[in-house]
Amino acid sequence: MERKGRVILIGWLFAALRIGFFTYAQDSGSSSASGESPIVNLDQTYQCMFRGQFLLHKQEVRVDPCTLCTCNNGTASCEIESCPSGAGCPWHKVVIIPEECCPQCPYIMIVENTNILYEETFEFSEGSTKRIRFALDVEVDKKQSSRIVRGTNLWKLSAWISSNWDGSGQKFSLEDQIFNYRGAEQEYIRKPGSQPLQWRKLRYTMNFQGGTCDDYKYFCVKFDEADEPEPTYELDFTFRPVDDAEARLIDCVPLGELCTSATSTEYGKLLGTFTDTAYGVAGTIYVIDARRIWLRGFSYNGQGPDAFFYVGSTERPSESGVIVPNENEQTSVLGAYSDRNFILTLPEDITTYKWFSVWCRGARANFGDISIPANFVAPAPLDLGSFGFNPTVHEVSATKVTILNTKQVKFTNLVYDGLGPEAFFWVGDGDVPMAGGKRVPHVDDDNGVKLRGYTGEDVIVTLEGTDRIFNFGYISIWCAQALQDFGNAVIPADLNVPPYVASDNPPPIMPGLPNCKVLKEDRFHIWWKVDEAAGKLRLRFEGTVKRDEYMSFGISGSQTGTSMPKSDVIVAYIGEDGEAGAMDYYLQSRSQCVPTNGDGACPDVLMDSTGAAASNDVTLLSSTVNRGITIIDVERPLAAIDAKDKAIALAPTYVSWAIGELNPEKRVSKHSLLPRGDVQVDFSQESSSCPRLAPPAGDKVVTPWVIDDLTPEPAPEVITAHIGPSGGEQGYQGIAGQVGWGIAWYLNGLLVPVLNVKRNNTYKFEIYGGNDNSTNLANFHPFYITSDSDGGYNQKTAKGKETETIYAGPTGGELCDFTSMADPKDFDTFEKYAETLDKTCPSMVKPGILEWTVDPGTPDVVYYQCYQHRYFGWKINVSGASQTAVSLALMVALLTLTVFNQI
Repeated sequence: MERKGRVILIGWLFAALRIGFFTYAQDSGSSSASGESPIVNLDQTYQCMFRGQFLLHKQEVRVDPCTLCTCNNGTASCEIESCPSGAGCPWHKVVIIPEECCPQCPYIMIVENTNILYEETFEFSEGSTKRIRFALDVEVDKKQSSRIVRGTNLWKLSAWISSNWDGSGQKFSLEDQIFNYRGAEQEYIRKPGSQPLQWRKLRYTMNFQGGTCDDYKYFCVKFDEADEPEPTYELDFTFRPVDDAEARLIDCVPLGELCTSATSTEYGKLLGTFTDTAYGVAGTIYVIDARRIWLRGFSYNGQGPDAFFYVGSTERPSESGVIVPNENEQTSVLGAYSDRNFILTLPEDITTYKWFSVWCRGARANFGDISIPANFVAPAPLDLGSFGFNPTVHEVSATKVTILNTKQVKFTNLVYDGLGPEAFFWVGDGDVPMAGGKRVPHVDDDNGVKLRGYTGEDVIVTLEGTDRIFNFGYISIWCAQALQDFGNAVIPADLNVPPYVASDNPPPIMPGLPNCKVLKEDRFHIWWKVDEAAGKLRLRFEGTVKRDEYMSFGISGSQTGTSMPKSDVIVAYIGEDGEAGAMDYYLQSRSQCVPTNGDGACPDVLMDSTGAAASNDVTLLSSTVNRGITIIDVERPLAAIDAKDKAIALAPTYVSWAIGELNPEKRVSKHSLLPRGDVQVDFSQESSSCPRLAPPAGDKVVTPWVIDDLTPEPAPEVITAHIGPSGGEQGYQGIAGQVGWGIAWYLNGLLVPVLNVKRNNTYKFEIYGGNDNSTNLANFHPFYITSDSDGGYNQKTAKGKETETIYAGPTGGELCDFTSMADPKDFDTFEKYAETLDKTCPSMVKPGILEWTVDPGTPDVVYYQCYQHRYFGWKINVSGASQTAVSLALMVALLTLTVFNQI
């Protein structure tokens, strides 16, 4: 027990000093001229004289770290702290603190139990948000714990919802730290009969996200040491539960049977219901997707002087929010509503905000609000993955199946031979298709006769009537006559997808635009509509192109003809994964894009050589594939928005267009089709049309050309390296499995052959790739040997260059290249195609010379590539043990033989 002594000191100069505090009170009705003295009230208190200084009543002074003296109405008394007989820890752990009377030990906190004090009950539903008020008691093992624990950021209290009484399992709505800074620094002082560590008026926000009512059974907390505690004087701090039993740090209390499941998800994900309202505000909000909400049963009497729908990111509704346009997309003052249902579009993603309110700007008043949880996840389409069996049944496959909303499922790149006798889209219970399911009617099943065939099309299936996707366990293509499943996708139970909104679902093929131009017969049409009032040009790209094949269209780089360089074009495509894209491009030159300086055919968003980047001024509106025809709608401004844009003139205008493959980075590679001659489009004309595009014939299976390996002798034999056409799908693309820029390396006249070399040998290359990088990078192709299969070292970032090893080069030489006017698709062998090649060289052409001695440590496979551009070359097989290894092996063999001979 702590002992305290008391010493009474009597002031030696005065036994007491009377101090008068005079208060003058004068009757407000009296006159100071009356000559009467004011009334005087005398309040008697006494000062203390202590060590030569006066102390006021109740004034304290610390004489030393152990002595505290106080003046008490003329008498000075001192309390002297006596330290315990032992410091409470081994002597070698004792810390002497100049400001403290007693030696200090490292802090120790041993927790016996954690207890929630909670009596609140409330009803809540799936998807709702509720605030829980509670208190906390923490019982401490007084025998093992320090007498005092002080500091900042000492404690942490986490809270969550659990389906288990002990808080185990998944933690729903986890909040990592309930304490504010004051709660986290609350000190512990052990006194006789002292209470546990206590916290009052704590708050926790329960966000019902994920799980069901069966999961939201218990409210749990865990008391713990803070992540980075700061005890006073930087003392060591030990924190643990008794017997190291973590359960002593956790307490859970039941929430009771007060949770109700959401009555329906057909309106979206429940956000909440208006509470604490004024002016008759009532209703419920469901979230459709990241930007749209559905107000159901909304009412408001319209009597507020200046009320709007508001959202904001402050903790509570305030004037710092922003207006949400009403159901008519207007920002006018709200009128009266009575039990109305309508959809609103938020200015930004819902996760940007913390609340939705009916807010009166004039009165700065909140008429009703709903909180938006910090971890709210808005409904979004759900990708179920690829579709079909392996091996396929009736060729049924799809790149992916996507649940678009509660009634629609999209099959991307669907293939089916159409030969099933009674095959339909089919849904049912469970996760295995069976006869007990039901047909989903579709325009392609001929009113229930059978489903037609598909050849890589995007197909949307819509459930009938009141059916919703969450009512079923699978969707499949099912043959009702053969009772055979051709392919199926399982529908998860915990869906969070948008609701079906009828206004969101126009016919699969949108109405045509008023004007059209045939750019390539049977391949590419461009449709357009000018909206001068809005300053917009809407374009429709319509073409018989494949996945990952782009269509580009835009304003020519020349005002006097069609010219690709300096063109401002839109590149539109649907990728192999079914995702559509539309990008604003500027064609600086006829070469592959160099991302580091924007040279070549690059998106506007990439920085140019001056370090400036433009913007993507193209908006993707819609995309679809119907019967093999790709249709992509986009929009761009009529005006030039940045330096890389060209304005749309409402007059005959020269344009550029092309069709080609996307490279692995989703950027354009060299075109496979482009204009032959000048092309004009008159954007001012009022009406024009194009013939209907015919669906493409079935794709022909393309077999890559067989190119013989090149196995050269060491120097002085020479290997020549020229640039030439890549040969399309049969050539570089089929051989190397990469989409190039349309040109590639030819070694000794062979298109990207595999090169076989041996270690320690020296090989000589004559390079004709071009060495002028000052004006035209399209003709600058230094040859080098690298560890990277893609090449293009000069395009890479500093970090990208660190991962690459260069074994030889780069070396340029003057340009001497192969050209051909023939279509590679017309040739089944490279030898036949090679007969069409012409070599174009300047007179007295001088090659670059590269001599490569293959180091013993060179990997088994390296690559020859273009130093400036990617996807130009192919691989080098490296074989043969090094001479060092051979010599070492010979020495070991001789030594072994010598030893055995001496045995």
